Amino acid sequence: MDSQGFTLIELLIAVAIIAVLAGIAYPGYVGHVNKAYRAEIVVLLTEHAQHLERYYTKNGSYIDASGVSVGNDRYRITAVLNPQDFSLLATPGVDSVMAGDACGAFSLTSSGVRTNPGAAPGMSRKACWGQ
Repeated sequence: MDSQGFTLIELLIAVAIIAVLAGIAYPGYVGHVNKAYRAEIVVLLTEHAQHLERYYTKNGSYIDASGVSVGNDRYRITAVLNPQDFSLLATPGVDSVMAGDACGAFSLTSSGVRTNPGAAPGMSRKACWGQ
């Protein structure tokens, strides 16, 4: 008797193998996507800081500087502008894919200090900022 096709056992084994491979690959994929989103917000914060520095050079103050965006789909940016300094804070959106990210929020000051308020214990600045 010549049978064609797969038996139920063969099909279940194939599904199990695919599930195991997906279970291994998916967390790695999510990690790489989150790393790319972190790099994106680092670039955006750096661009805003450069814009604010140019404004300060022309006007002698950070007050009334415009052009700082509210962020993107994953992070919300807030700026605190004082006459002689500023701070930028990018917080993960509550409903974004970065909510609950181990790096937490990203903070950049006019003196170049980079921190991650709310970062998980053991997360280094290098891991979050890529530097």
